Amino acid sequence: MRHSLKYRVALAAALVVTLILGVRVLASQYYAYASLRQLLETEQARQTDLVAQHLDDKFDSRIHLLRRLARQLEPMLDQPPATLRVFASGMVDTPEDFNAVFLAWPDGDVAFSTAVPQERRLQVKDRDYFRALEAGASVATSDLLYGRMSSAPGMVLAVPLRAPDGTLRAVVGGALNLAEDNFLHELRDGRLGSGGIYCLVSSGQNPRYAMHAEPARIMLPAAQGTADACGLATPAAKPWEFLRPARPVVTRRSLDLNGWTVVSVLPAEQAFLPLIDVRHKWLLIGLLTLAGAAGLMWLVVRRLLKPLEDFHRAVDAVALNADALNQLPTQRRDEIGQLASAFAGVVRQLHERESALKAAKDLAAESEKRIEAIANHVPDFISLVDAKERYVFVNQAYARHFGLPVQQIVGLKLRELWGMPTYLAVRPHLEQAFAGRAVTYTQESPDGTECLEVSCQPAWDDARDTVVGLYMFARNVTAERQALRSLEAQTVSDHLTGLLNRKGFDRCLAEAMNPGEGPDQSIALMLVDLDDFKHINDSHGHAVGDELLAGFGRRLSACVREGDAVARIGGDEFAIVLRNAIAPADLERIAQGIVQGSLQAHRIAGRTLMATASVGAAVHLAGDGQTASELFMRADMALYEAKRRGKARYALQVVHDRA
Repeated sequence: MRHSLKYRVALAAALVVTLILGVRVLASQYYAYASLRQLLETEQARQTDLVAQHLDDKFDSRIHLLRRLARQLEPMLDQPPATLRVFASGMVDTPEDFNAVFLAWPDGDVAFSTAVPQERRLQVKDRDYFRALEAGASVATSDLLYGRMSSAPGMVLAVPLRAPDGTLRAVVGGALNLAEDNFLHELRDGRLGSGGIYCLVSSGQNPRYAMHAEPARIMLPAAQGTADACGLATPAAKPWEFLRPARPVVTRRSLDLNGWTVVSVLPAEQAFLPLIDVRHKWLLIGLLTLAGAAGLMWLVVRRLLKPLEDFHRAVDAVALNADALNQLPTQRRDEIGQLASAFAGVVRQLHERESALKAAKDLAAESEKRIEAIANHVPDFISLVDAKERYVFVNQAYARHFGLPVQQIVGLKLRELWGMPTYLAVRPHLEQAFAGRAVTYTQESPDGTECLEVSCQPAWDDARDTVVGLYMFARNVTAERQALRSLEAQTVSDHLTGLLNRKGFDRCLAEAMNPGEGPDQSIALMLVDLDDFKHINDSHGHAVGDELLAGFGRRLSACVREGDAVARIGGDEFAIVLRNAIAPADLERIAQGIVQGSLQAHRIAGRTLMATASVGAAVHLAGDGQTASELFMRADMALYEAKRRGKARYALQVVHDRA
């Protein structure tokens, strides 16, 4: 966009203004929220204190009423309970003062209760308030009670009647039904603001709601201590609480009489409604102000950048015509004039260097063609990759090897041309080369038909401190490897049986007992010896003996598992290396199979020949510290033991004690 700079500058300025305003608004919102919450909590605490004080005063007046009733009943204690009941009923307003009053004797029997028929006997000896008065209290209150007859929450206030010596003569008590319209209805029906509520929570280990704005919650358990908020959710304080207030304003005040707690709760949406309303207005004003500031800033920026636009047009003209350099505003005495003068000087230098560069480019192109021609006549595979492992150059031999044109290979990544399995196999060598070290490794095809010797040389930048690519040279060494393997196979194979010879056996046993980087595995070594082979060899000739040895070698190979090694280590001596740990029962099964197999007759040159075999075996356990010589000696001792016990036998030494 031609005027994108103006838009960007205007937008950047608007964003800066927005950021500043946003920070100020957030700060003001935070302090406004904190101040408003503190003010609400203070005012609400004052109101809760007044409500609690009012309840304490109400309870004190009921206690005074009970004490006055007790004084008036004291001279009448010898009267019949019915007379006392009538007198007490006339002294108490129901339910404004009490829902019922009663008098109990020191043994806990209730003399009368205005709420219970006279013939019904009651016992309050085990009640907590009665026990408190027995202990010497001047006034006692019960815990929150559930009235059996009224099915409503309630409580009892009680005072003692004592003799001059302090002996308890009687207990006068009053019962309050917290669900009826007594003096507590002010708390039950009272509201805090437009949406707040009050509730009264009993004390003790199992607090419950004595009064609540929601009748269904009365007598339900309440949280202990400061965790209760009349059953409403009180989420934990969060850093962004001032943006979306969720915690209600909660205050508490304990009653002096019995420790019950008056809890007032004002929901957050009601408490902080003025703050939220003001926030919406601030947001609207801020958006309007921001829009106006952005428009004004755009006009100012457009005015300031007009000379720069003129310079831009002149630069565009220079790109099309070098003679337009004279149109640049080089005469201005400001930053634009300085920039135009510098640009004109740079353009003139570029024209001069462009000519020199073109000549150098032509020379480099000729040199590159000569190097490419040389590389394409080399039979080895030559390639160059960049730091992203992408091909920059390949010679014709490399392209023929993959069956693709050079143009199609250049631009591909190594993993795309080689395939992921091959790439992952040589990746450690590539990482070493990219680290700055020359690396040579062998890369063999999965089917073993091709083997390449690859050399990677790091390509450094001009300062020789950064590797910018790799020179890769590959040579086909398949024929050399095959010849080497064939020669090696001949040196470790027995010419008569095709099994391993003694050299191959020694190498196999050493590799099995020393697996290099792999885990140390348990192995078994079996030594097999043909019984009376010398007699057969002497009686029928060496040709028959050789054919018998070859046939017996085939039988041995059929008795072992895949992966086990069979070797001929002497004239009629054979050895078997069984890799991996096997159970003793499996080892005996293999040895038994060898012995049983040797019992079968050999048919050679029209003759039926018998050549039994004896087997001795020893086991090398992982970590037992045996050497190959020690293992061979133990297997040889086992073979000697089998021979000693007779022909066609086997003996095993499974457990080796190093102690």
